[in-house]
Amino acid sequence: MRTLNLSATAQVTLDASGIGTAFTGPGSFLEVWSDLTVSVRCSTNVKEALCSVFTGASTDPGSYACGTTWGSTGDSSTNLGIVRQGGNVFAVWTGGDAGAKATLSITGTKVVT
Repeated sequence: MRTLNLSATAQVTLDASGIGTAFTGPGSFLEVWSDLTVSVRCSTNVKEALCSVFTGASTDPGSYACGTTWGSTGDSSTNLGIVRQGGNVFAVWTGGDAGAKATLSITGTKVVT
């Protein structure tokens, strides 16, 4: 078993309504992500987006982890559980600037067995 530093990102371009979802998760059934810190931000912040973060299986945001009213200018949280293969961390932005690039960044620990 190896314990490695985790650094992962996912991006999405917000649609005409300022809505978008970015997600990422373990790429192998041998990986487990833990001790996670998640950060969110957008490339512009004329309208300050709300952002909710979830963990869930495949492409289905299942369990609410945290949220912020600072989804455009940036915010972070450590309120996430363990994510295993088949699971993802999702960031869902609403009310942001149309066409803005929204970024989900995750740091923590990746255990590979």
